[in-house]
Amino acid sequence: MDYRLLSLLALACWGAWGFATKLASRTEPAQGVAFWSTLASMIPVTLFALSGGAGRWVRPAPLALASGLAAGVASVLFYVAIRKGPASVVMPLTGMYILIPALLGFIFLKEPVTVTHILGLVCAGLAVFFLTR
Repeated sequence: MDYRLLSLLALACWGAWGFATKLASRTEPAQGVAFWSTLASMIPVTLFALSGGAGRWVRPAPLALASGLAAGVASVLFYVAIRKGPASVVMPLTGMYILIPALLGFIFLKEPVTVTHILGLVCAGLAVFFLTR
């Protein structure tokens, strides 16, 4: 399957996740929503990991562990923020994490930078600016 289609499917799933999270956090404590959402997310992740056989993925990779720890901290912060604030602000603001790997990819991985890429990042920044006002 093409990476663009995979990306759009991930976008749709994250969008559904974000909306459902806001609905749940209106009546449930952030800790419970974070716990059950994260636990449920382990089902497809576990199935995906097991589909590759018990090869090298079983061995812990320090960078993967660090990225998981960062994702866990970000998740906790997100769930507290979504409980306290409006989804129309929290979702776009936290969704701007995309700027960080994009910029780091340009700087450290020497990925190509085009005018279109720069315009896309600027437009994303402007979108968040306007949505958070």
